[in-house]
Amino acid sequence: MSKTSAYQSVIQRPSFWGLVAAGLLLAAAAVITLLNRFVYSAESAVEDYVEALGNGDGATAIALSQAYLADDAPADISTILLDGQALSQSANLLKDAKIVAVDAEVPESFRDPALTQRVVEIRYQDASEETQTTAIVVDKVSTSWLFFNDWQLHPMPLQQIELAPSRMPENSKADEPVAQVYGARTPLLGDDGDPAVLAAFAPSVIELEYHGTYLEAAEPETFIVSDVLAAGATMEFGFDVELTSAVDEAIHEEVQQQLQRCTNQTVLMPAGCPFGYETANRVVPDSVSWSIGSPEIDYSWNDSEPEIDRIMATAELSAQEIDIGSGERSATDYEEAFELSADLELTPENLTVRPDWD
Repeated sequence: MSKTSAYQSVIQRPSFWGLVAAGLLLAAAAVITLLNRFVYSAESAVEDYVEALGNGDGATAIALSQAYLADDAPADISTILLDGQALSQSANLLKDAKIVAVDAEVPESFRDPALTQRVVEIRYQDASEETQTTAIVVDKVSTSWLFFNDWQLHPMPLQQIELAPSRMPENSKADEPVAQVYGARTPLLGDDGDPAVLAAFAPSVIELEYHGTYLEAAEPETFIVSDVLAAGATMEFGFDVELTSAVDEAIHEEVQQQLQRCTNQTVLMPAGCPFGYETANRVVPDSVSWSIGSPEIDYSWNDSEPEIDRIMATAELSAQEIDIGSGERSATDYEEAFELSADLELTPENLTVRPDWD
């Protein structure tokens, strides 16, 4: 039999074409499986979201995550972290993130029985190189071309971060203190002195700086938004607020101004002042002169309101006296140490000392 006849005989057998068809089906199934695993996967939907965060593309990140604010979100919630440079910098820690689908239960608040759902973890390292994990719920919403899975992020609430500075004095809101988050300005306090609230994507890192005239967060403060909380839930970003170096100078200047009211009086017993000089002799008019050196002031901030503990100083008198018996004239140099107290009223941009020795 010739080679041509043998070939024609083989291809005319039904079993040959069955094997070819089966092989093609197996190859197609393998391709579909690979595409569903690496291209049309639950992880790929999250990868697109993470890429948008890193690019500072807030519009795309919102579209991909179907992000929304809770109905009870504050009307003045800050949105500076939802776009641009601030968003991009908040996502810096995701540059080398690993995105992995895991066998985990979908949280009840994100559950939809009508859909196939997966939990995908974003794993990344924080500044101390500790691994952090954010779990994202992904929904299988349809199938394209009968075979390819369409996944998208389950609608995700924007996270609400309450700023909670320590020991902010009463009436601080009147100064409208402003913090900076990656160079963008945002209120430090909300309406009526309530906590200010930031809207943020998860995961992200918030780096906050605050430097007022008299109050500051001395070092940049950071907060990691790692968990995805249900709509309406909040996270508290607590950080310390301290007195600035300007407080000491301002208090001393205020106290000295108050004491100057006393030293400006050219009498032996200055009115409303904590020192004076008594004598039976006659004093030469216009010879009386009081002076006070730099006072020593102790103040503290143990609660929300700073307070002056005590003020110590020494008053010095220079005068000319005439003895009423002999008429002899002599110079008088007198010193009197005294201690007094005062109330301190302080807000981020204003400081007042109110003496209580009147």
